[in-house]
Amino acid sequence: MIGLRAIYDWLAALDPRIWQAVIAGLFVAVGWVVNGAQNRREAARLRREQREDVQRALVAEIKHYLEVLEGEDLDAAWEAMQPRIADGYVPFLPSEDNDMVFRSVLENIHILPKTVIDPVVKYYSQLRAIDAQIADTRLPEFVEGTDAGKRVHRELAYLDYLQMKQRARTYAVSALEKMGAAPGISSPGAARSGQ
Repeated sequence: MIGLRAIYDWLAALDPRIWQAVIAGLFVAVGWVVNGAQNRREAARLRREQREDVQRALVAEIKHYLEVLEGEDLDAAWEAMQPRIADGYVPFLPSEDNDMVFRSVLENIHILPKTVIDPVVKYYSQLRAIDAQIADTRLPEFVEGTDAGKRVHRELAYLDYLQMKQRARTYAVSALEKMGAAPGISSPGAARSGQ
């Protein structure tokens, strides 16, 4: 008790201006804490909204291409093209541009959870591989020549293209599932891997 009484007497003897400064300092410190908490909550809210916007845009883009893939019967495409290639036809693969949204949000991809980033990047990497395959079929060494070796090379390249599209479909479904947007789309004809 004697110790508390001495502290009380010492505090009571302090100049009132010191008390004002102490109280003002406490208000400022409490304001910093409250303001910091509000700023963190606001930043978290903005980050969550940005993550949802990025994810929503990616879901729309992936779903669109998945619908396109669903409209393709890859088995029928292979069966129709194989005899034509064997007869010397050079297949023309149209260019595709299915990653505009991904390219526009790539710098913010880090805001997505890792469980979403991995399948999304895998899907878009597959689209890049398809683009590379399409570009390869436009090279002179692919287009020119009619010998048997060239025809076999074209058949294999076309089959690989169809299989890559099938993998893109699988990766699209996986990415959508990880983003909570299960597509609910039926399984299309798959290119035969044993041909």
